[in-house]
Amino acid sequence: MALIDSSGLKIDAYLLWAIETKLTFFEQRHDIHVVLLVNFAKPIDKTMLKRMASAGMFCSELFEDYSCASVDAPFATLSNSFQVLHALSARYCELATPIPPTRFVASERVLQVDLGKAPDVVIGIVDDGCPFAHQAYRPGADPAASVRFIWDQGDLEPDPAVKAPAHFGYGAVYSASYLDQLLAKAKGNEDSAYALTALPSLDSALSHGAQVMGHAAGRTRPIDGRPPFPPLTGRTDIAFVQLPAQALDDPSGIWLESYGLAGLHAIRHYGRKMFSKPAAKIIANLSYGPQTGAHDGSSVVEIAIAEMYRRARDHGYIFRVILPSGNSHLLRAHAQIDLKGLTTSGRSIDWYVAADSQVVSLLEIWFPSGVGFDDVDVQVDSPAGDSARASDPPPPPAAVVRVSTVEGPAPANRLQCIIGTAPTARSCTASAPDPDAFALAPPGRWRVTVMARPGANPKVLDGVAHAYLARSDPNLGRPQLGRSGYLESPNYDDPCGTPPSEHLDPFPLAGPAEVVARGSINGIATGPESMVAAGFRLSDGRPAPYSSGGPSTGDSAKGDHITPDWAYPTEESRVRSGLLGLGNRSRVALRLSGTSTAAPQMARELAATPGDHFPVPPAPPSAPKPPWFTLRFGNGRR
Repeated sequence: MALIDSSGLKIDAYLLWAIETKLTFFEQRHDIHVVLLVNFAKPIDKTMLKRMASAGMFCSELFEDYSCASVDAPFATLSNSFQVLHALSARYCELATPIPPTRFVASERVLQVDLGKAPDVVIGIVDDGCPFAHQAYRPGADPAASVRFIWDQGDLEPDPAVKAPAHFGYGAVYSASYLDQLLAKAKGNEDSAYALTALPSLDSALSHGAQVMGHAAGRTRPIDGRPPFPPLTGRTDIAFVQLPAQALDDPSGIWLESYGLAGLHAIRHYGRKMFSKPAAKIIANLSYGPQTGAHDGSSVVEIAIAEMYRRARDHGYIFRVILPSGNSHLLRAHAQIDLKGLTTSGRSIDWYVAADSQVVSLLEIWFPSGVGFDDVDVQVDSPAGDSARASDPPPPPAAVVRVSTVEGPAPANRLQCIIGTAPTARSCTASAPDPDAFALAPPGRWRVTVMARPGANPKVLDGVAHAYLARSDPNLGRPQLGRSGYLESPNYDDPCGTPPSEHLDPFPLAGPAEVVARGSINGIATGPESMVAAGFRLSDGRPAPYSSGGPSTGDSAKGDHITPDWAYPTEESRVRSGLLGLGNRSRVALRLSGTSTAAPQMARELAATPGDHFPVPPAPPSAPKPPWFTLRFGNGRR
C-alpha cells in the first residue's frame, strides 16, 4: 500500500499501478510519456507553465487561470515530475492516459484569429464522427445550427492548409473557412468532402457523433407525443472535438478524461477567444464516461467542470457541461460491501473475467471516509490459484494480478483500491505489447474479498464500500479488443429464476456483500455543477432499462440522492427501441439507444432556454412515487 508519492504529492491508484507495472500491458514506444490530470491549489500561470516545460513536461496555455489541467510527462522521470508539480502547489494527480498522442509543434496563430461576428450560442460536442458536410449542418441562414469548428485530436499531421493548435500540441483544427473550401472543392459531394480530410468514422453510414449531433442540433425527426424544442433565437455554432483512436479504443472510459477535458477547453476557447466579441453562452456535450470512479464529485475532471462553470459565471457568460447518466444499470458492474461487523475472514463478491479480451480488466473499490490502510485489506483469488493482497509487497511488473491501493483526494481522503489483471488473449496488431512480456490471466470466476486487518478498530469499520467494474466492450464503430465481465453475489438473482427488475431497487443493501443496480451512475457525472441526463421510455413514461441512476456515494458533492438531473426520451416503446437520429449522409436515418441520446437533447433545450439552468416547476400533488421516478423529465416532461 502507498499513501503518497515520496515527493509528498498524492497520486491515484492507477498511477501507482502504472508505475509498478512499468506499462507492461500497453503499447511500447521509444519515448514513453504519459498524460496526468493534475489539480493545483492555485490557478496556473505563465511561471508555472514555464517551470513545467523546463522539467520536460507539457501543459497547454489554454489551462492558464484554471487549477485543473492535463500535463504530459516523461514516464522515465515521473519522480522528478512529481517533485516539480508538488512544488508548484499540485495537491492531487491522476493517470489520465498511459497511451498519449504523438505530439508535434505547430503554429500558434489558430488560437489568436479573429473570426468576426461571434455566435449567440456555441453547442460543443466531444465525440466520434463529425459529418460536417451533411446538409443539416452546413452554414446557412441564422439561426441554423451548423458546424464551424472542428478539432481532430488524432495523431495524423494535417494538411498544410489546416491550422493545428500548438497549445495542445497535437491534432488539427478545421475552421469554418477551411470547411467551406473543402465543400467547394468537393462540389457539395459529401463522400468527396470527407475523403479530403483525415477525419475518422465518416466512411460508413452511422457514427456515434452523427447521432449525438443530430439531437444536439434539433434536426432529428419529431417524436410523436413529445413537444417540439423551443426555437433557437440567434446564430448557433457547433464546435466539434473528434476524440482520437487512443481514447475510443479504450472502452473503459478511464483513459479518455484528459482528451475530454482538453476538448472542453478548446470549445470554451472557440466561443470566448476566437471572436472580437465573445459568445455569451456555451453548452458542451460529452457523451462518454466511465463506470468506475469515486462517484463523489472528487475526480479532477469533475472539479474542472465545476471550476469552468463558476469562472464563466464570474465573468458574465454561461458555460455548461451536459453528461449522460450511463447505460450500466443492469450490467452487474456495481457492488456494495457492508463494512459493519467486518472480520478478518472478510466478505466476498465474485468477479467473472471474460475470455478473449486483449485489454486489461480493472475493478475499483472505494471505501468510506475514515477507513484507512491499517483497517482493511483486499485479497483477490484467480481460478488458477493465483492470489494477491493489497498488503503484500508489490509483485513483478508482469504479474497476472495486482492490487494497488492509495488514499484518494481531499476533502474525503477515501481509500481507493484497484485490481488489475493481465489480458486473457493476445493482440495481433503491430503496436501490441511484446507477447513474451507477460503471461495471460485465466478467464473465469475470480473471488474478491474485503477483510478487516488484525487489530483494526471496529468503530472505524462502518459504512459501505463500493466496487465498480470497468467496461471492456468496444465503443460504437470501434474494433473488438475486449469483453466486459460482470460481478456476482448470491442474492442478486431471484432463486426462482425471475430476472432482476429493470428499474432502480428502492430497498437498502440486502446482504453484507451484494451486486446492486442502483448507484451505477456515470463515474464523472457526480460533480456539483455537472448537468446529467437520464433516459426514459415514451410509451409508458418509465426509465429506460439501461439508464443508470444514483444514489451517489455519501461523500458526494451532490449529496446522497438520485444524481441524474433530468430525463429525456431514449426509447419509443418496448418493441421499438431507441430513437431515430441522423447518420453520416444527408439521406440516412438510423436508430440509437442509450443515454448518449438524452444528453444532446438536454444540450439543445438548454441552448434555447434563457439562463444556465431549467426552472424547476412545483411538484403536482400526487401519491408518493418510487425512487426511480424522482427524476425530472425534460422537454415537456419535467
